[in-house]
Amino acid sequence: MPTALYKDIQPHEAHELQKQKVLFVDVREPEEFAQVRLEGAQLIPLSEFAGRFSEIPKNQPVVLYCRSGNRSAQAAGWLASKGYTNLLNLEGGLMAWYQAGLPLDTTPIEATYQDTAFTELTPHEAQRWIQEGAYVIDVREPYEYAMGHVPGAVNIPLGRFASEVGKLPKDRKLVLVCASGNRSSQASEYLVGHGFAKEKVGNLEGGTYGWMSAGLEVER
Repeated sequence: MPTALYKDIQPHEAHELQKQKVLFVDVREPEEFAQVRLEGAQLIPLSEFAGRFSEIPKNQPVVLYCRSGNRSAQAAGWLASKGYTNLLNLEGGLMAWYQAGLPLDTTPIEATYQDTAFTELTPHEAQRWIQEGAYVIDVREPYEYAMGHVPGAVNIPLGRFASEVGKLPKDRKLVLVCASGNRSSQASEYLVGHGFAKEKVGNLEGGTYGWMSAGLEVER
């Protein structure tokens, strides 16, 4: 029987681990973390996971969480693929934690993205790049792309991204997009590592979800 990549745990189980000072990693975006978080949690946004997962120690349990448990499940799967074990995902995320009546840290703080090998773009910054002539690449699967994408985006799924890189223009800015910013951050890092200028490679923070949440339109 195959071993599970990670284990889902309920809020009260997670709360007991929090009391034991087990490492909690919040994979939401900085603006979400700044508003509310679990006490003592470390922020590593899913959109930065490709470049920062090594900050998480391999030799101890880690509880990953987000708003609903979806992004943290993606993060747990990513860590498992890199050889991490003893991974725990907060099922239902912060919403379930709140509904269970457990304490949240709502002290206002400032949280920002760390310096990356490429340029992180808010939805409106990405929109400005696009208006100025940037080339937009959506690295999701074709069925995801068909459900709604940033206007004008070309679909190059991450699985065949490396074989398509030679066709991309080096004289234009590039905006990389996926669902949440994770896959596109991997693609952005790959581009910079293969000779594309950092200042011309932009990753859309929060992905297509972030774009739509900012009130921007998608094409179908």
